[in-house]
Amino acid sequence: MDSTLLIIIVAIVIVIVIIIAVLFAVGFGEKKPLTNEHDNKTSGDGLQKDNLGSERVMKVLSDENLNKEMKEKNDEILTKYTSGSGEGIPEVEKLLEGDPNNVDLLDWLAFMYYSNNNIDKAIETYKRALSIKSDNENQHYYLANSYYKKGMMNDARKEWSEVIRLNPNSKIAKNAQERINYLNSQGK
Repeated sequence: MDSTLLIIIVAIVIVIVIIIAVLFAVGFGEKKPLTNEHDNKTSGDGLQKDNLGSERVMKVLSDENLNKEMKEKNDEILTKYTSGSGEGIPEVEKLLEGDPNNVDLLDWLAFMYYSNNNIDKAIETYKRALSIKSDNENQHYYLANSYYKKGMMNDARKEWSEVIRLNPNSKIAKNAQERINYLNSQGK
């Protein structure tokens, strides 16, 4: 694994940990019913409805049916994941059963599959997440990397191009362009 990819993975993990920690802390406040997800109002937990992905993670982790022990276990699963170990995958799959369209959990699960070299499941899960919310440049990038690992160069090139289209001046777009240039230089 090249150092740039490792840095990106570490950065993603850190961001996810921070988001979960903040949402987890907010989730221990007084609980009131959430308003309709399509409202642009604030929920009883004080979260803005335009941040649906973060709200979904918080909802999964702070569901009143989960006791404190389950919350701690879920937090541990999502924040102490060790790449390549395979641990935590069944637990995240189970969390998704309760909220199958949770893009944040799908992204995390796809990353877990990818880092455990289960590329077919990573591709399937990234595609599922992107079918729900198609503008996530990181998911397009890792879907492209997954395609590359499978030898599907045209699909990889297409996804890396989408990363560039979505955010042309970003670091990840520059990485995507480098990968496209590499494919071109190799005649692939």
